[in-house]
Amino acid sequence: MPATVILVHGYSGSPDDLTLLADALRGRKGLDSVRTVRLPGHASRGVPAFDMRSFTGSVVEAVRDAQQRGLDIVLFGHSTGGIIALNALAETGAEPLLLVLASVPKKIDTNSFARWSDHRKGKSQISFTSVAAMVSMIKKVGKSRFKGSFPVFVLQGERDALVPGADTADWSRDYFRGPVRAATVPGAGHDVLQGPNCTLAVDLVARAIDDVVRVPSREDRAVLERILAVEPDAGRFLDVSPFSAHHLALSPSGQSAAGQQSRLSPIVPTEPVIANIEITTRCTMRCVHCARTLRGVDPRDMPKGVFSAILDLLPHAYRVTLVGLGETLMHPQVADLVREASSRGRRTALVTNAMLLDEGLSRSLLDAGLESIAFSIDAGTQDLAAAVRPGTDLARVVANIRRFVDISRSTREISIAVFSAVSTETIDSLDLLMELVSGLGVHVMMLTDLNFGENIGRTLWKNGSVHAASMLRTAVSSAFRKNLPVLSVRGLEEFGLWKRYNKFLLLPPDQLYMRSSRRSWCASPWQTIPINVQGEATLCDCQPGIKAGNLLAQPLSAIWNGDVFRDHRQRMTGDDPPEACRTCPRF
Repeated sequence: MPATVILVHGYSGSPDDLTLLADALRGRKGLDSVRTVRLPGHASRGVPAFDMRSFTGSVVEAVRDAQQRGLDIVLFGHSTGGIIALNALAETGAEPLLLVLASVPKKIDTNSFARWSDHRKGKSQISFTSVAAMVSMIKKVGKSRFKGSFPVFVLQGERDALVPGADTADWSRDYFRGPVRAATVPGAGHDVLQGPNCTLAVDLVARAIDDVVRVPSREDRAVLERILAVEPDAGRFLDVSPFSAHHLALSPSGQSAAGQQSRLSPIVPTEPVIANIEITTRCTMRCVHCARTLRGVDPRDMPKGVFSAILDLLPHAYRVTLVGLGETLMHPQVADLVREASSRGRRTALVTNAMLLDEGLSRSLLDAGLESIAFSIDAGTQDLAAAVRPGTDLARVVANIRRFVDISRSTREISIAVFSAVSTETIDSLDLLMELVSGLGVHVMMLTDLNFGENIGRTLWKNGSVHAASMLRTAVSSAFRKNLPVLSVRGLEEFGLWKRYNKFLLLPPDQLYMRSSRRSWCASPWQTIPINVQGEATLCDCQPGIKAGNLLAQPLSAIWNGDVFRDHRQRMTGDDPPEACRTCPRF
């Protein structure tokens, strides 16, 4: 059934305030019409006396007209327009496909009343009596409870001077029976659809509406069943974010879990389902093969508020991995960031060198909801570890990992892996590394050859030998005999990997250093968005220097299907892949 979008402006506003959103929605697939309600008395200059009955009546009329035409409804209210929209829903009993509340106050206390009074001073035509009537209605509606189970999207500007951020959280708590999603628009004010970063707000609303008018196909549902069979955690995420189902089902990893092949094109119809977020660029080590060492980076941490905003802007990123050019455990609030992502139903993971993983932090991460952890170890002896990863205290790393494994087993067992980069310096002692890792109690090990053009001189790809191949096969065979699965990086982004190890075992081991001139495995740019510490979306983890846009200042739609990503996808599937891809072990 087609849908109509009904837009309601605020009491001191006008339909012009919603023009940018209305224009963005017109002609969108699945929408029959977009209708902006002009509240009574707002046809001429000046603001009329606050009349909740007539204001509500105008919205009720629009809702009933849509119902009579057999249309589904999406209802949007800005500021007090949201209160009017809620009142109209209560009166009609309508069940919208989606209710959007943008900058809508939920309660009025002494401080907020002062803010609204100050707002009135800038609009001298608003009488004190009208402000009092408006405040009374906000209090009344804000205390209500809605019986309907429709989904709600609560949107607010980070710098809203009228509605406090706490109101956004309050709308999400026990007010609606249906799922509620909230998002804060960085840098935006109360007039979130105008002024700073208004394009982010418009994009968020338009994408949310796209999600609700899209009807899941039979094929989508079948794929989701297969995903949930191998990755039950996705069910918790879909309980929180049911409209992410389409994005998960059509992602390359979702298709792979269902035994299907993705159709990859330069324009991606779905949003990222995996986010790799760099929370710090500080590190305890100076690894010789790391992009941080090779290219240099300023040390900084991502503020928690920025991390939360990024999650808001990536609503369908089911998997969130804290990883990047820094050591994640150096972030002073790392456990809080894990908790923030996990509380939204995201499957949260992190990558660490384990140097700072003491008992207290281990317990804090597990308590926060961490679901997966990968330890970076490239050598099995102290001398070699210190040579390739200067700053390593291998005995300390091993002790920390063993303690973490013990704590996890006794409290809440999670997925634990070791990730190792093999090079010409380490291949001769790979058997010692396998011996070490097999005794740590981890679930799996993943091996990769080096990437980045600067590392070609250290890769097995360009410097392989019969001896190196023999050492590799011996070490991998030894690990298998010790019941330690050794995987290829081809499975790095797969759903339900721990139930599908057999498909991604490093067999034959020689594939470790093989390269392809055509895309065979990598699907990252079709499902994964890496975000650096400044909020910039980079092309992929292998190309952190290529930036596609800043998520905190540009709409995701413009970034995800913008020139940088689109052109890269085109080249990846063509006859002339980027040089970085041809040197990458995952390609």
